[in-house]
Amino acid sequence: MGTIRAIAALDPAAVDGTFGSADAIALGGWPGATTGLAWASVTRFAKDVRGGAIPNDVRVVMCDPEHWDATPSTNDSTRSIVTFCTVARAEGYTVLVSRHPNLVSVPGGPHTPRGEETREAAYLRSRIVEISAANADIVETQAQTLQRDPAAYRGLVHATARVAHEVNHGVEVISGLSTHPGYPATVEMLMDAWRSVRDVVDGHYLSLARGRLTEVAARFLSACAAADRSDVL
Repeated sequence: MGTIRAIAALDPAAVDGTFGSADAIALGGWPGATTGLAWASVTRFAKDVRGGAIPNDVRVVMCDPEHWDATPSTNDSTRSIVTFCTVARAEGYTVLVSRHPNLVSVPGGPHTPRGEETREAAYLRSRIVEISAANADIVETQAQTLQRDPAAYRGLVHATARVAHEVNHGVEVISGLSTHPGYPATVEMLMDAWRSVRDVVDGHYLSLARGRLTEVAARFLSACAAADRSDVL
């Protein structure tokens, strides 16, 4: 909700148009949107479920394992994804799995790149995509580090979407966009990446990356809305 609130402070209309519908998922909640929450730790999620710590209005739970401190152990990321989805489904939640390609970069992990293999190629080889799609309702490809290269961005998103749909034809696929995925984004950069996969994905996850470049996110959402209106006219 912090991301949405920050954008709303600059452009309320952009936020209302994007997140004011049940078709949108707002982590932490937002008026009109479907409420979701995210966990980087499967252990923490299971503890919250057992302890009744999850608010009653939460409908979507997101599994967000990455190679970072918030995820205690990613050496067996596939097992943790299955566990998360099993617990979530037993509670009746819609399950979103957001897997970052850096999962394959865990030292000593089972999916580390081989020889000259790229991180993205190792990620596709890891079967993380297949396992996520087989167990979740929605899967995200965190391709935002590639968004300044629309061809590369589309390449990874298209490849993961194809694999996901081969496993689960009904799974929804979204892809990540960020105002600062290791470098500052521009509105034009985000628009080019967005356009490159419009025929591939069902939506996007937009990150402000620690609150940076909020104005870029606001202008991007307005530009997307304008582009959608022009497509209809």
